[in-house]
Amino acid sequence: MILILARDVAPTLLEAVVRDAERLGWRCEVSRGEEQLVIGLSGSGDLDALERAMRERPEVDVLSILDPGELKGLRQRRRMLAGLAGGLGALAAAGAGIPVIGFLLPPKEALEDRGLVPAGSLESIREHEAKKLIVLGRPVLVVRTDGDRFFALSAVCTHMDICHLEWSAERRELVCPCHGGAFDVYGNVVHGPPSIPLATYAVERIGSDLFVRREVSGA
Repeated sequence: MILILARDVAPTLLEAVVRDAERLGWRCEVSRGEEQLVIGLSGSGDLDALERAMRERPEVDVLSILDPGELKGLRQRRRMLAGLAGGLGALAAAGAGIPVIGFLLPPKEALEDRGLVPAGSLESIREHEAKKLIVLGRPVLVVRTDGDRFFALSAVCTHMDICHLEWSAERRELVCPCHGGAFDVYGNVVHGPPSIPLATYAVERIGSDLFVRREVSGA
């Protein structure tokens, strides 16, 4: 298990995260890379309690590292579910309804292996509002527009990466507080000085929960 934070994370936040993890029974080893800070966890701490604690800290990205035995079991389960889904067919799936769909949903502990970052429940982001989370140590804004349309965009201004964007519900734009630049929900530049569009991420919905894929769309 590892925790990922921005490389320039505030020392007070880093200390608080380490303190929380150690309080839950984990041993922490901190290493600072070129783009992010990684806290390696070892021991037999309470994993569920750790995930609950870090869920309250959007600056922290929690990743599970699978050992070879766990990875083999996960792959076998995936192959089994893929074969089951293909055999059922559209007619059988429609007849079985929601129970079949629920059975085919991946377990929560396997989401990290799919490269997904939890973004909360569908109800946690109201229409024309946004939620900030950290994806691989970088801030990302998840924006909900009309209905159930969601967009995930880098919250780092492409004019100066020290400036973090804010969502303006009134303007329906991502606005830079440093120099007044603005972007639409597709990442396009609406107002200068930035000239480069924002990186965007795919948003996936599993049941009533939202997830952001770690890879940049189109990368």
